Amino acid sequence: MTSASYSSAAAEPFEGLRIRGVAKTFGTDTTVLNEIDLDVHPGELISLVGSSGTGKSTLLRIIAGLEEPSAGRVTYAGQPLERGSVGVVFQRPILYPHLSVKDNILFPTRLGAFAGRVDMDYYRELLEALKLEGLESRKPSQLSGGQAQRVGIARALIRRAPVVLFDEPLASVDEQMSASIRADIVRLHERYGFTGLYVTHDQNEALMLGQRVAVMDAGYLVQVDTPERLLAHPHTLQVAKLMAAPALNLLALEDSEALPAGCELAIRATALCPVAADAAHALPVQVLGSRHLVGGMLYRARLLEAVSLPLESRRASADSELSARVRAGQELEFFISDAQGTSLIGASLSVGEQVHLGVAAERCFLFSDGKRFYL
Repeated sequence: MTSASYSSAAAEPFEGLRIRGVAKTFGTDTTVLNEIDLDVHPGELISLVGSSGTGKSTLLRIIAGLEEPSAGRVTYAGQPLERGSVGVVFQRPILYPHLSVKDNILFPTRLGAFAGRVDMDYYRELLEALKLEGLESRKPSQLSGGQAQRVGIARALIRRAPVVLFDEPLASVDEQMSASIRADIVRLHERYGFTGLYVTHDQNEALMLGQRVAVMDAGYLVQVDTPERLLAHPHTLQVAKLMAAPALNLLALEDSEALPAGCELAIRATALCPVAADAAHALPVQVLGSRHLVGGMLYRARLLEAVSLPLESRRASADSELSARVRAGQELEFFISDAQGTSLIGASLSVGEQVHLGVAAERCFLFSDGKRFYL
């Protein structure tokens, strides 16, 4: 079957989806969005991730034209974004109960300027891609939750709207179906090249789907980057805690006076972390205090043989005991407790074994008042 081009309806080049200075305030003192700036390039799929209440869905509703911003504007191809240029997939598909699957999917093509503009070849492509063949005559009550959401996706795509928004569409779908639909969304995006924004609270889903990931926290857009750079270089403690999987390990620094270049940071008196001279020069004096945290990906830590370590290396390792291990998918996660009872994540052999952990400095960050510094 010949693929119908999603972008053929818009032959002229365009800038993409542009969000500038978008803010939203409810009442006089409840600010949900704070001057959001974001560009989604033509044909790009961006994941928008954040915990509940960070303003993700409010931003999506503003882009979709379902809510007015208090300030700022949303444009596509340099023009104000119109409702007809947006397809929306909601968390729970809003299907007409008296209509069949076919009529639910085709319903948007019977409205306004789109009336009569039905590409049945494209419709059949969507049925095949979303595994809906043979279900066209069913009513929504005869569908599973996953099937109903597939119908919602097909309906959002049927008009070939250049912008497609996904508002946590898999939040109410079981994991097996979620994995299947995620793969379908990736294939549909690769095939038809729509400009997409995918809202989720699940960091793994955000990393799997987004060519770039935009992280929101308390109504602010705090970082936008590729999944690889986001994991390797989180800009803030909030980003690091949200995106790390398994969880980022955080150890508090002891109170300390400012030390010269090449100093060692005392981490709960269990480990001394050497700081490179060039890195130490970049650290502000106030970072060496009890409110500051060292973050490390200890699930990638090296196990060290204490007896073979020189004194300097032994001081830079943490005496720990493996306290538990948990299977997560096809991998094992090992939980390790240090002398102060801090729960760490690493790898070892058996419960109760004494281990020494060493983490490369480039895998650690120093967070001070929410800002990140490299060790």
